Order: sequence, then structure tokens, then C-alpha cells
Amino acid sequence: MAHDTLNKRLGLVAPKDLESLIRDLEAIRPWRGLLKSGIGYGIFILLALGAIYSPSPFLSLGLAFVAGLVVTTLMVMTHDAIHRTLTGWAWYDELYPVAVSYPLLWPHQTYRELHKIHHKMNGSDENDPERVQWTEEEYAKAHKFIKSYVRNQWIVDIFVMGGIGYIIGTLNRAAPFARHIKSVRRALIIDAVGIVGVNVLIYSVCIAQGLGLKYFLLYILVERMVGGLQQLRAHTEHYGRFGKAAHYFETQIFNCRNIRTNQLVSFFFNGLNFHSVHHAFVKVPFYNLGEAHRRLVAVYGDKYPILEEDSYFNVALRAIKRPILIGETDTGSPVGQSRMKGIKKVA
Repeated sequence: MAHDTLNKRLGLVAPKDLESLIRDLEAIRPWRGLLKSGIGYGIFILLALGAIYSPSPFLSLGLAFVAGLVVTTLMVMTHDAIHRTLTGWAWYDELYPVAVSYPLLWPHQTYRELHKIHHKMNGSDENDPERVQWTEEEYAKAHKFIKSYVRNQWIVDIFVMGGIGYIIGTLNRAAPFARHIKSVRRALIIDAVGIVGVNVLIYSVCIAQGLGLKYFLLYILVERMVGGLQQLRAHTEHYGRFGKAAHYFETQIFNCRNIRTNQLVSFFFNGLNFHSVHHAFVKVPFYNLGEAHRRLVAVYGDKYPILEEDSYFNVALRAIKRPILIGETDTGSPVGQSRMKGIKKVA
């Protein structure tokens, strides 16, 4: 009993030991991120131009589909740029996300500010702007229409809301923070001006060449793909994980889901399938997340297992079959992980 009490107070592994374990993996090699983002962006531009200017509708659709896959991984890399781990060069990690995000109507500057807050609040504060899961209290107070949404959240968010829903949700979650955080207000203004300016330019060129409608239809296809995959990733990373641990690092480690997947999918999501280590140590670049994850699994193996599950698809399927809410704290857990309560039928 005394040992359990000590674990709850000091943690299973001391913060200084965790920092020492990971420190050598925080070195950034700029060329890795530069090559991946630069080559990927060039391929995307070629695919997008081919889709817009191709006289064959079938070829246009095919090229747009591939472009959607490519730009999804480019969007994931904008996340690395937020943490300055894409290249480590401030100017590149500032400009690259804008070049990718604004044509897709994605408010990157706003998301950047919210994401910083998310890393501070994850697992410990229900005001977390990226919390994807509802609490029991919120569900109990919700209208029956909203309750239906919560029970079918994964399907609705991935296949219906998609990218547009992600954008609207981000702006909606930014509103309360913008009232008292100047950087969020500034980000909203910058995004509004930038997105409008970039898209006015794009549509002006396309309309002048009689391709305005075609560009819009191809954008919708890409938006569906990018939005759906980004929604899947966001839900998989944190759904069903919420509760404060003994110290910051363990709160992050045990409030994230790690996905065992093949190297291609891990490359596609830029290593974020190793999500615990990313949250605990944001300075670790994407190409070192796998090794950092293996070290954490080894050090926690005989104390408390780090959550690992097989494939994004399997995680989504289980959540669709059994949606859950954030419930009361389970004080019997050595990491203070919250108990997740299955959603029952509407009262």
C-alpha cells in the first residue's frame, strides 16, 4: 500500500530519468524534414495541376485522389512545424505550413495556438481545445439529437464532417480562448486575411481559364479525403484516454494511444502513431519517435503497460461499436487514469 501511494505521488518513473532516457533523440537533422516536405509538396503541386488541366475527367479524379493522399501527409507535417521539429529552421517551419494549409482553407495559425494549449491541458483539464471525447455531465445535459451524434461521433466526424467540420470545430474552439489570449486573436486575423487572399488568387486564375468550377469540385474531393483521415487520426490518438497522473510526463504518456502499424502508415502519419512519446517530449523529431517509443515501453514494461493497439481501423471499429464517455476518476489506477464509461441508450 505504501508503495502504491508513493507511485501516485512521485510517479512510476521520475521525470529526470525520463528526460535522460530521451535526451539524445531530440537532435534535429534538418535535411530529413526538408526532403520529405519539399519533395512531397512538389509532387502535390504536379498532381494538382495535372488534375485541374487534364481534359479527361477520369484522369482528373485519379490525380486528385492521389493528391489528396499526398497532401494529407503534408498536413501532418505542418504539425511538426508547430513544434519546430520539421527542420528546426524557424523561417521554414513558419512558411511551409501556410503554403500547405491556406489553399485548403485550413486556419493553421489558429490551430498552432490551440495545439500549444492542448499540450498543456491534455489529460488534466477538460477545457483542452482538442478534447475529442464527451464527459458524462455534458452527455447528460445534451439534447437527444446531440446525444445521437455523440453515440455516432466517429462515423459523423470522419465521413460527414470531414475537413470542413474540422475547420469549423477549430474556429469554434478558438472563440473562448480568443477572448483572453492575444495570440489566438492575432492568429484568427492572420488566417482570415491569408486564406481569403490565397483563395481569391487561386480562383481568379482558374476562373480566367474557365476552370473555376472544376477546381472547386476537385477541392471538395481532396477536402473529403484529407478531412476524413485527419479526423481519424485525431480521434484515434486520444479517444478513451483522460486522467491526470503523478507528473506531467506520465500524464502525457498515459493519455495517448499508440498504434502498432506498418512502416508505410507510420511514414504517412509522420510517426504520430507513437503518440505518447510525442506528447511527453515534443522536441523529438518524427524520425526518432519510434526509437523513443521503444525505450518508454521498455522502461514502463514491468510497472504499468503503455497503451498499444493494432491498426487505426481496429481502434475506430471498436470505438464505433462501443462509444464511451469520460467518467469518474479510478483511484485504484497507479497513474490516475480516468474510468471510461460506456454510453447507454438515451434516457
